[in-house]
Amino acid sequence: MTDSNLDKVEQLIADGLVYHDAGEIEKARDAYLQALDLDPENAKALDLAGLLCMQCGEPEAAEEFYRSAINIEPDNTRFSLHLGILYLEQNDFEKSEEILRKVIEQEPDHSDARLYIALGMRAKGERDAARALLEAAEELNSDNASYKKWLGLLSLETGDLVTALDYTNRSIELDPLDISVYSQLGTILNEMDDHQLAEKCYTSGLKVDSQNMHCRAGLAGTLIKLGKLDEAEIELRQAVELGGEQHPLVLSLSALLDAFADKKRDAQSKIESALSTDAASLEILLIAYEVMQNIEEEKKAEDILNTMQNIAPDDARVMSALLG
Repeated sequence: MTDSNLDKVEQLIADGLVYHDAGEIEKARDAYLQALDLDPENAKALDLAGLLCMQCGEPEAAEEFYRSAINIEPDNTRFSLHLGILYLEQNDFEKSEEILRKVIEQEPDHSDARLYIALGMRAKGERDAARALLEAAEELNSDNASYKKWLGLLSLETGDLVTALDYTNRSIELDPLDISVYSQLGTILNEMDDHQLAEKCYTSGLKVDSQNMHCRAGLAGTLIKLGKLDEAEIELRQAVELGGEQHPLVLSLSALLDAFADKKRDAQSKIESALSTDAASLEILLIAYEVMQNIEEEKKAEDILNTMQNIAPDDARVMSALLG
């Protein structure tokens, strides 16, 4: 390849990255493909094309690009990491772990490989093993906010609320712009029955992103726990105005308000609509269980409890619902 073509390939990759970061997917795709036309064995361009395909919901194409990149540069753990993440997103946990274990063999201090193996283990319900791997990842990279966030979530799921609070607070300190951590912290504080502090937490999150539906719904749910039903309704109306009318959490909490107002038919319709959108969300199932209990649909409440047991049998919140 001539020096001019090499410069052009590097420029196309750089342009593609700019388009990719800006969400201009078609332009990014064109730039990567043009780079590969000039240099079909450019591993970096192959990897970036794989990332783009994964983002666009084209897993087979992504796998092909990643494997091509690995064949060209087998010692580059970045490409294998991305392939392992691809398998994880497809719920192929065995393949994902196999690839990611090889990454650790090549690079023993690779903390992200441990993170993604841990996420696969969590998805399979192997929380203790997942936590051990995440703790190892955190020890290797103590300034990574994501590791602390996931450790906080695992601690929440196992009922260790004090540890969950500590990890999640430290995650926010390291990355105060991650809106998802505010929602997680709000959930933990509500589980600790500190609803007033949870309200402040969600309000802080909305200062980071006022249009985040999860955070706004979390605030509405907290206001319901505080008995501030009128304020909760205002938050949910604002969520609808922001385009969240069909968001399952917004629907769920609107159903809960209807249940408290003895609007049984509206409550049941909304909660069933929310479940049809996301029937695997434990957060929504917990609200649905409360709605069905409030409108005295005991059989449906029991069915939801059984579903939660199947999805997360050892989650502390499910166990609490069983005992309740």
